[in-house]
Amino acid sequence: MKCKSCKSKFEQRYSSLEKYCNDDTCQNLMIKEALKKSKAKKVKEQAKNFKDMEKRVKSPSRKSELQKEVNKLSRKIDNYFNFKCIDCNNVFGKQVDAAHLHNSGGNENITYNLHNLHSARSHCNRFSSEHKVGYRIGIERRYGKEYLDYIDFEIPKEYKYIGLNSDEVIEKLKIVRKLNRDFDTFKLIDGIQARNLFNKIIGIYL
Repeated sequence: MKCKSCKSKFEQRYSSLEKYCNDDTCQNLMIKEALKKSKAKKVKEQAKNFKDMEKRVKSPSRKSELQKEVNKLSRKIDNYFNFKCIDCNNVFGKQVDAAHLHNSGGNENITYNLHNLHSARSHCNRFSSEHKVGYRIGIERRYGKEYLDYIDFEIPKEYKYIGLNSDEVIEKLKIVRKLNRDFDTFKLIDGIQARNLFNKIIGIYL
């Protein structure tokens, strides 16, 4: 076996992995190389730990960003068909909300589902005590009783848990942002078809 440092032949004594002879200079080089590799491994591990920690820290904010982009997509769908407020059936003011039929807080499993999001005037969504009543009347008026029953009762049962991890949230965020950018390239038939289509592309509710 030739020494990696001085190139002289030597006999491996302890392992077939030995690359340096027993000369002091060569042994010192071996130690330096081992320390260098150990340091590089430690730096790599620290970088991985930092990246994992960063994902954990950013995860709640990424989920919030995903919700904002999904809300935006929902509003785009309803604007495409010139729909009015789902609650009061009046034209929108300056502020338009993507209103959840099932509140996001207690229904995280369907918070990104476009069937659970329809455009409402900000006043109706945030301040009206009759919001949910008007919302259900609006859904039935626009789409019929069967669709109202679907989003009111079936969706919560169909999607009891979604369990998106940090990487999946980031992936879905990229998809929804692209859908919002490319929205005008889609030819949509109606609000239900549009929501089915985009839910399928996003890939959370399959």
